[in-house]
Amino acid sequence: MNILHRTHFNNEPLLFAAWTGAGNVGILAMDYLRRKLDCHLFAQIDMSQFITPDSIVVNSGVAHFPDTPQSVFYHNHNPDLIIFESNAHAGGVYDVEVMRAILELSRELKTPRIYTAAALPQSVSHLDQPRVFYACNNPGLKGELESRGLEAMPDGIISGLNGLLLGFAGARGIDAVCLLATIPAYAGTLTYPRAALSIVTKLVEITGVDIDFSELEHDIELADPMFDQIEEKIKEFFSAGIFEEEPEVPGVQREDVPKYVMDRIEAMFRSAAHDHSKAQELKKELDKWGLYKLYEDRFLDLFE
Repeated sequence: MNILHRTHFNNEPLLFAAWTGAGNVGILAMDYLRRKLDCHLFAQIDMSQFITPDSIVVNSGVAHFPDTPQSVFYHNHNPDLIIFESNAHAGGVYDVEVMRAILELSRELKTPRIYTAAALPQSVSHLDQPRVFYACNNPGLKGELESRGLEAMPDGIISGLNGLLLGFAGARGIDAVCLLATIPAYAGTLTYPRAALSIVTKLVEITGVDIDFSELEHDIELADPMFDQIEEKIKEFFSAGIFEEEPEVPGVQREDVPKYVMDRIEAMFRSAAHDHSKAQELKKELDKWGLYKLYEDRFLDLFE
């Protein structure tokens, strides 16, 4: 940890933290809030000790190492706030070291709570207003979070450091919350500002600050035509349209379907993963047996 200058707070500061992830939702939201509040850099983690380059950058025939990823802390007063941003995933035990450094600084500055943010891919259109869910490491926080209009995240997992930090914070007795905004299932590898705006809106409610959203709103307007085109292509590929309601077959479960059919579906998934033109045949097979809803997320993942 490299402390560039000491900072003091009048009140115990909240800590907001984000890494890159699906849709870049968390890092985009935290960075937007940081810029609008004009927060100031005060500490950083030297990532060179954790990151080993796996490639080089070549410009005009000249090779050099890529820039070292950044993991930096900013502070703000009125309200008292720390924002941590990182564009690096060191992996394995090195990620643990990074989280320990964050939590050690959190302990030193007496932060009462940590907030992270992430995306929650769902079978939705980009025109749908993102829903914001929460996951917390202290059941006592649920009432407060739900009073802010947040929904409890459905059972599942949060991959990456935006989720793992909750577990490591809990082991140290620090309350932590992850806010998750829904994004279309196909948008995980794309920057998705609409969900980031939903996260920023909740963070603004939590901190009580007043910021301008127009820059993010403009980003949404610029991104919408691209997402329109993606969804139109998906709908053209599947004449039924992936956003239309599928006919339900009551009570159909995997165990109700003959094993040879399940084996064929698995083989069709493997084939479609390499050749998307075979996905339509796969979907017809799923619909035939009433299994599409069970396999929906996996099916949409073929197009990420």
